[in-house]
Amino acid sequence: MNNKSLLLSLTPALLIGACSEPASNGGQQKSEEVQKGPIIAPVTEANTIDAGLAIGEQAPLTTIFATKDGDTTLAKELANGPALLVFTRSVQWCPFCQTQLKAINGIVGDLKDRGYNIYGVSYDNPGEQDRFSQNQMLAYPMLSDESSAAIDAFGLRDPQYTEGRAVGVPYASVIIVDKDGKIVARNVSGDYKMRPTNDQILAMVDAI
Repeated sequence: MNNKSLLLSLTPALLIGACSEPASNGGQQKSEEVQKGPIIAPVTEANTIDAGLAIGEQAPLTTIFATKDGDTTLAKELANGPALLVFTRSVQWCPFCQTQLKAINGIVGDLKDRGYNIYGVSYDNPGEQDRFSQNQMLAYPMLSDESSAAIDAFGLRDPQYTEGRAVGVPYASVIIVDKDGKIVARNVSGDYKMRPTNDQILAMVDAI
């Protein structure tokens, strides 16, 4: 492993946040206010860590992911073009992950215009991922890694969790893999509350 992480230095004022809409009471007893999600600070050089496979290394292509439509592998997905993988802790219980995944919806078209397909990766089961995707109308697929086999193959397991529901979660990471399966860009955050903004993700792609 070498220190080849792509360090991101865009304006720290760029924040990812979940939107909230004010509820109109209209005499109703129950508020329909949308709960505001947490604000995610942009990733910085200070909290970018050297963990996992390095730029230039081959990504694990045959590790099996589950989806609502059946099993797949990275090799199979790369047949459709290079991939941008967003490794996240959980769609079920991590509000920072939920906020990030919802925000990324805003750049799916930009990534496709650049020739990249985006995938969310978590250890949640396909049913949990599908419910989240449907509720949030995600415009990109989620890949389920229930056993954390892919997380481990990429070297992204967060080792601080040794018991409880967080065992097996990855560092919050963005990994970009070219069509030949080589890692061409990455960012691994040591602080799950700090993740690349949409602008930072597009900058990663544009720098390749």
